[in-house]
Amino acid sequence: MNKTITILTLGLQITLTFIATFCIYIVFALFDSDFGIDGLFGLVIFQPIIAIILSSLTIFVCLVVGLPIRLYSKLNYWWTTNFYISFIGTIIGLTFLFLALLPTFRETVTYNLDGQPTLKQIPNSMLFISGWLITAFSLLHIYPPRQLTEKIKTIFKRITYPK
Repeated sequence: MNKTITILTLGLQITLTFIATFCIYIVFALFDSDFGIDGLFGLVIFQPIIAIILSSLTIFVCLVVGLPIRLYSKLNYWWTTNFYISFIGTIIGLTFLFLALLPTFRETVTYNLDGQPTLKQIPNSMLFISGWLITAFSLLHIYPPRQLTEKIKTIFKRITYPK
């Protein structure tokens, strides 16, 4: 039963993180789009593919980095008891992502467009990368409160082994 709950929790964590990172990437792609025919085609076709790849890669890296939380029982107990740390990390990461979009933190880059140097305002890359990673790690390692997990285990035991 513990393995079932662990697998369900991991599946839910991965799904939640994938949906969130995919949506975050698409929102940033929308802010970066110039909305021409080629820009719309790239936004509809290529950007979702890139979002899937980056979200999957981020989840893999965050799983590897967070493996001690899952494998070391004392750390896992501490992390699941102090579940609010993940929520705080998610809020901090989303705040960084929001700040990256604000005009005061935007960066100006120069690129060539038809041989002409063109200036473009883009979101702050350091805030974006930090916010992306903190949000992904925090969402991937959100656990329900220990009390809720114990209640669910009790309910599963009653269903599986009726008196």
